[in-house]
Amino acid sequence: MKKVVCTILAVLSISAASFARDAESGTSWNFDVNINQLSHYLQLSSGQAGQVADICNHFSDQMNSASFSSTRNRKEKFQKAIYANLKLMKSTLTEEQYRKYVRLLNVTMKNKGVEL
Repeated sequence: MKKVVCTILAVLSISAASFARDAESGTSWNFDVNINQLSHYLQLSSGQAGQVADICNHFSDQMNSASFSSTRNRKEKFQKAIYANLKLMKSTLTEEQYRKYVRLLNVTMKNKGVEL
């Protein structure tokens, strides 16, 4: 009976340590964009709002997949996703809207610990 309890405790402690390591390494990326707030902040037209929503969904997917890559490739994949997002946004937004978006993205990435 003692061996069974010790085995269960060992399994639980190993799994808890594994989950803690994953949380510390930043493998879980959450970049949910509130399109309504972004549309209001950037003062988007209805046509722009649809395009921006598609771009943001694509960006979120890219960032999620990059967050699960190896530590060596993660930074490079983050940068590729960010620059691809900026390129798409530049073709969609006006110059003033794009400047606001770049500032917002820069602050968001710094808060997430991603360097541009």
